[in-house]
Amino acid sequence: MTGRRHLSDAGQSCRHKTTATGSPQEPSRHTANVSDSPGTVRRGPNSSSGVRDVAGRTFAIVQEYVPEYRAPLFDRLAEALSERGDELTVFAGNPAGALAQRRDGVQERPWLRRIRQRELRLFGKRLTLRVLPRDVWRADLIVVEQARRNLDLPLLLLWNQTARKTALWGHGADVVKVPSRFERLYSRLITRKATWFFAYTPAGAEWAAAIGRDPQRTTVLHNSTDVRQLREELAAVDATNAEGQVAFIGGLDDSKKIVELIAIGEAAHRADPDFRLVVGGDGQLRPAVESAAARFAWLDYRGAVTGAAKAVLLRESDLLLLPGRVGLVALDSLVAGRPIVTLASSLHGPEFGYLEPGRTCVVADGVEDAARSVVRLLRDRQELVTMQERCHRVSEEYSVEKMAHHFQDGLNAAIKDDDE
Repeated sequence: MTGRRHLSDAGQSCRHKTTATGSPQEPSRHTANVSDSPGTVRRGPNSSSGVRDVAGRTFAIVQEYVPEYRAPLFDRLAEALSERGDELTVFAGNPAGALAQRRDGVQERPWLRRIRQRELRLFGKRLTLRVLPRDVWRADLIVVEQARRNLDLPLLLLWNQTARKTALWGHGADVVKVPSRFERLYSRLITRKATWFFAYTPAGAEWAAAIGRDPQRTTVLHNSTDVRQLREELAAVDATNAEGQVAFIGGLDDSKKIVELIAIGEAAHRADPDFRLVVGGDGQLRPAVESAAARFAWLDYRGAVTGAAKAVLLRESDLLLLPGRVGLVALDSLVAGRPIVTLASSLHGPEFGYLEPGRTCVVADGVEDAARSVVRLLRDRQELVTMQERCHRVSEEYSVEKMAHHFQDGLNAAIKDDDE
């Protein structure tokens, strides 16, 4: 079918196989799965004589909230769509509970529109109840997070007026938790039902194909943060490497294994008195980190770090110690050239697939093994530098600009497919 985006990444699970050349290349602007050329018309149910201009389309993305790291993507996507006369609106609420304690929510953006929502608990599960404004229902395409907690999702997917124009974006398979049988079944049902699926990584697209979804109705986004901005911040900061310093960057919650982080720090300091750990982040377990920092001279807590503060921390440190979940922080690791030491027992985000154990990260079997790995790398400068250089090289494969291009192409393909 013309106008559909073909999933060239299907069947590839290794980071080095995301394209035939080994990198998530930016889509060509001359292929059939990009925006139509000026003057192209598309058939729509609301047009007179069955035809209307391709410009003037509205895209609605519905989010629980917009974290700071997502703003650059929506900035670029909104700008690219606007250049063609289209409009992007991100409908999002305010974070609640543990998410609110991260203090990383975007407050104002031209494309951001606040909606009312509540967080509920049912049988120990977190659920999100939202009031979607009319502009969501009227949009040409609605993109919702692929999350079971969204109570509005079944209605969007089952009501005839919205079912044909509701898309999902997300991980694909459950990678950060072990789901129940019902949860697995529900995730498969909503992903198959969606008119289009935007997978964060090739692995997510492979999962979607494996559960019976048409690969031609899936777009691989190659999930990324604004790595160009991070590079500029790293180049601009006046910070020198503090030999023997290791950094943690991320949310302070159970998924990040903060208890294990402190235990690894204790073991590493026993083995090497020059070891130092600097923690940058905020969350529910902040009191535990502050308490540890008060007890241990080798631990420095700096609170939430973003922008220049994060760049300083990365420049100062030799590597990242992230025992728990690794997601988009993998890109910080690659861009800054700071390999990650993590635990094999952790449930990582799909972006962990951007890393390669033994080359750009170390996967340890437990607390003591992780401590030994950290100390070994701090002492073996040649191995450390080799891993740092590999990180820099791999980082060139990813950018938020490429991700925005993939997203725009998928949005265009989804609407063209709906019209045909």
